[in-house]
Amino acid sequence: MKNFLGLFISFLIVGCTTSKTKKKDVVVLQEPVVSKIDSLSFFLDHYEKFFATNFNISECPGAAIVIVKDSTVIYKRGFGVKEIHTTDSVDVNTVFRIASLSKGVTSVLAGNLVDNKELLWNQGVKESVSYFDLKDKAQAGRLKVNHLLSHTSGLYKYTNSKLIHRGLPLKSIISNFKRNGVVSREGTDYEYQNAIFSVMEKVMENATKKSFETLLKERLFIPAGMKNASSTFEGIKENSNVALPHKWNHYSEKYYLTDLHKNYYNVAAAGGINASISDMGEYLKVLLGYHPDIISKENLTEIYNPMICTSQKDTYVNLWDGVTDSYYAKGWRVLDYRDRTIIYHGGNVNQYKTQLMIDPKNKIGVCVLFNGPNTFNGPVIPTFLNYYDFYTATIGN
Repeated sequence: MKNFLGLFISFLIVGCTTSKTKKKDVVVLQEPVVSKIDSLSFFLDHYEKFFATNFNISECPGAAIVIVKDSTVIYKRGFGVKEIHTTDSVDVNTVFRIASLSKGVTSVLAGNLVDNKELLWNQGVKESVSYFDLKDKAQAGRLKVNHLLSHTSGLYKYTNSKLIHRGLPLKSIISNFKRNGVVSREGTDYEYQNAIFSVMEKVMENATKKSFETLLKERLFIPAGMKNASSTFEGIKENSNVALPHKWNHYSEKYYLTDLHKNYYNVAAAGGINASISDMGEYLKVLLGYHPDIISKENLTEIYNPMICTSQKDTYVNLWDGVTDSYYAKGWRVLDYRDRTIIYHGGNVNQYKTQLMIDPKNKIGVCVLFNGPNTFNGPVIPTFLNYYDFYTATIGN
């Protein structure tokens, strides 16, 4: 036990963080006394204390967390407030922007279309979206759905992000790719994308003759029971229960309220989905394989299948203690973590920070949503894994 806690403390010192807010120490609770107690309750009790303590230290206005074990939501809670200087508390139905967790949602939806023989993983992009092109027309003709979902299109990272921020509609963004050159052959290099990832919207719309928004509702949100989920700016603006975004001022060392903006709703597949933590709990059940009506086991396995190694990339997950190799699959990061494989993604848009992890071997998943940048965002998932490993090693499942 002492060796584990030493490793745990070492992790907290070197673990990565994805925010640039004022550095604050993460508090490690004292070593618990193990007695005859229900093991799952033991784990949840101590992780909740850890989370609540460090959330308070972070001073982030609001957060929400859900944990699913097997097919059951075993923990779900909101923390803090929707808007600073109010007492309007975050609850389990409060909606956040989930940012790049949207990419995994898009991949699940694509798996549904493959199940229904409306899409192929190796389907050509130009077969579906005829006006898509690149400077390298031959490469544009070779690009497949697999390449879009795995960030292996061969384009430089974040290509055409400026067009996203300018608010161009997706069709106009796609038309602009004909001006872009490539830096590598398709399938050979990982470069994270948002604009070209969202070409998937048009691929799926053309395959089904339905809008991306409608497909999400009919194929995922409704059958999964994600009652507060949406994929438009109007969807979050019209909701009366929203965790509003907050910026961190480095000079005053205080948070302040900022505006909800429309950025990335024009590429909803990459970063435009809204959901509550209750919705994310139901979504975790899908990701753990308990909704074959939404995505089959075969295609769930396929979206988690590594497409490209990212171990040598400047990617924060490579700094996590216990991670030996990392990959990108279809809308998901895949990590070799100690003796098992972890499926993970993080997100960042409009000041919202989001984290989601599933551990298929142990059939457990967790999602955390924040409405402001904070130093706790980076360590929250690696620390969850450390706590869970401690719990299983000490008293078993």
